[in-house]
Amino acid sequence: MLFNKQISNNTTQITQEIPVPTDMDGFDEFMQNIKIFCGVDLSSKREITLQRLGAFAKNKQIKTFKEIASLIRYHSETRQDLLNLITVNETYFYRELPQLKDVITYANDLPDARILCAPCSSGDEAFSLAMLASEIGMDARRLSVVGVDINSEAITQANSGIYNERNLHRLSSFQKERFFNKNGDKYEIKKQNLARCEFKIVNVFDDLIFNLGKFDIILSRNMMIYFDDAFRLKCVERLHKMLKDYGRLYTGHADLVPYTPLYEKRFSNGASFYEKR
Repeated sequence: MLFNKQISNNTTQITQEIPVPTDMDGFDEFMQNIKIFCGVDLSSKREITLQRLGAFAKNKQIKTFKEIASLIRYHSETRQDLLNLITVNETYFYRELPQLKDVITYANDLPDARILCAPCSSGDEAFSLAMLASEIGMDARRLSVVGVDINSEAITQANSGIYNERNLHRLSSFQKERFFNKNGDKYEIKKQNLARCEFKIVNVFDDLIFNLGKFDIILSRNMMIYFDDAFRLKCVERLHKMLKDYGRLYTGHADLVPYTPLYEKRFSNGASFYEKR
């Protein structure tokens, strides 16, 4: 998408970059298509999204935001790049620890437990659950954790199991040594000592998520803060279909969960969850 001007008989070429798009109707269409696809409402982050999308367009030599809005719908590779651009993956091990402890306490009371982390970001939450299970002596064979996220870069890191010091800032020196191998300034989790954790690129609003099967426990923490009321309700309804009878849905403290008769809110050990009716 560059044009070239040949000078005389010389083969040297001059290239001119496409400027940053300015079509705001196309930008609004982009925002709407993102919301339709994954539920994320970017209206509160309009300015920073505009800056990031403008830089993306310039780097890719795309002339208009409308073209990007179209690519979201029809070009899977570009759509993934854009989802990586607009999603946030700020997390760390043992985040909101009392809730994680309640999850594992309940899981340990079950014959076997399947847990879904949706979203899972870079895997910190899923591995935290496996680590806590190990700390209480739960047989690793009785637990399996599946993590899903729409950000492919986050899933790549989760599958690698390699983290930096910042991800581990809530862990003690003993926990770091017990669960990680240190290599330079990086920490690699000792997967072989833990319950199985697997990670997949999946959108909670894509019916492919139902292929994952049923779960005893679902954690969907700090995702619904990016949804409006309609998408929050749609999200918890879809997760309800994936829970086993009397299964539990744990949400983040900042998540606004809409009322639905599908769940009953309960409290346990200082943590709250929604039990499937």
